[in-house]
Amino acid sequence: MILASAILIIYFYNQLPEKLPIYFNWPSKDIDGYGAKNLLWASPIICGIIGIGIYILNQYPWIFNYPTDLKPENAEKNYKIATRMLRIINLVIGFTCLILTYFSILAGLNKLNGLDRFLFPTLPILLFLPIIYYLVKSYRMNKKLKK
Repeated sequence: MILASAILIIYFYNQLPEKLPIYFNWPSKDIDGYGAKNLLWASPIICGIIGIGIYILNQYPWIFNYPTDLKPENAEKNYKIATRMLRIINLVIGFTCLILTYFSILAGLNKLNGLDRFLFPTLPILLFLPIIYYLVKSYRMNKKLKK
């Protein structure tokens, strides 16, 4: 999805005005919420770095903090839950990058249809839902193993 964001920027770059709405808080954004079209590259670069970091971190599940004491009988299951959660979070980050880029491009081309008012408030919810879901799942699984 991050690569798709970069491809969208490449495809529409010459059609965009020099200033367009920026949906993330960036220091060079002016008072009206506009920034140079070069700022579109910030989203795929930052999300790409975060995605690569999460991918690398996901290779070492034994260094994570877990809500329970790990023992040999529950370690593998906790590792699976934690790595799956990080993969879902990485997917949500890629989706967020794509949405931010897509809506910035649509706004720059004056083709925004109001869907951004609905979608942007749901992005933080999408980020925290997997965390809450997997914490509850981990808690229940560890509670079963204790019995």
